[in-house]
Amino acid sequence: MIHGIGIEIVDVDRFSSVMQRRGERFLKRLFTANELDYCMSKSRPEESLAARFAAKVSFMKAVGKIVRFIDMEIITNPDGRPELHAKGLAASFKAEISMSHDKGLAIAQAVVSKNP
Repeated sequence: MIHGIGIEIVDVDRFSSVMQRRGERFLKRLFTANELDYCMSKSRPEESLAARFAAKVSFMKAVGKIVRFIDMEIITNPDGRPELHAKGLAASFKAEISMSHDKGLAIAQAVVSKNP
């Protein structure tokens, strides 16, 4: 049974500006080491990071609660699909995540159900 649906859109240039101003400490508050390693290996890491940020915010919207960003990790499974792995409060929910970025925008949607 669906608990909630969330969607978020992020301006990649604005997100990149905040990344540059606030630096590494900002990124470590939002992303796990695995996420940072994966995204920084890309030619445009700010796009992948913005999409993951959007996915985490869309998850929180679907759950209806604020969750620490580092309690969520977006990984890419072997099929290429994103998966949200959660701990703490967020672990009581299961999410289907979709992310995309194009022409300076990143967007993500989460469909969330309660874990049995």
